[in-house]
Amino acid sequence: MSNEQEIIDDYTERVGRHLMGPARDRAKAELGAHLSDAAEAGELDHALSRLGPPKEAAATFADLRAAPPAPMDARLVAVVIDNLPLAGVTIAMLVRGVFRIAELGSGFALAFPPFLYFEIGEGCVSVGPVHCDADVYDYAGLLYSLGVPLALLWSIVGLGLVEAWTGATPGKRLMRLRVVTEAGLRVHPVSGVVRRLSLVLGPAAWLDWLPVVWGDRRRVLDHLTETKVVRAAR
Repeated sequence: MSNEQEIIDDYTERVGRHLMGPARDRAKAELGAHLSDAAEAGELDHALSRLGPPKEAAATFADLRAAPPAPMDARLVAVVIDNLPLAGVTIAMLVRGVFRIAELGSGFALAFPPFLYFEIGEGCVSVGPVHCDADVYDYAGLLYSLGVPLALLWSIVGLGLVEAWTGATPGKRLMRLRVVTEAGLRVHPVSGVVRRLSLVLGPAAWLDWLPVVWGDRRRVLDHLTETKVVRAAR
């Protein structure tokens, strides 16, 4: 029986990894009781066969599976909150650029999200149509060469992993939103990061929101990663 209990514990634990919050606790409790009864009746293997792989079993407990995508206004507010470091860096660059005009009488370039570039020796690698050694970006100094990459690292990797681990970023939690797969399950860390990669494109990142124009509540990368943002279950 001890071996069967280990099998039951392992299976319920793997099911729980695909769920969050009350759904996870309910699934582990109900499955544990069901499989224990099946083990006492000598039908544990049959019960596990009917339940299928842990991911399939988890989908039957996903309370957000049928939830429709959340309103875009709530999502946009969450985006602003989550990307405050990136917005802060951009505003700081704007202020510095204004002072540069007053001192030198020359203009400056600014975009949100900012384009990302890396300096390698005397050269550079840019992901956008920007010459990273151009004079219009010299005014930003470390603010651009260090602040922007760090802010983007938080916005893409940091928030992506937080989203995968907890189901919600700080902004989404405040707006009572959750990110789940189309089956209502926990998002994989890779998907959490990939669905934010549009930010490295600078202002072209807004193309990711193009489906909003025709009433779609899911971004391009939401469709690509098969995820959706929904209202959190009460």
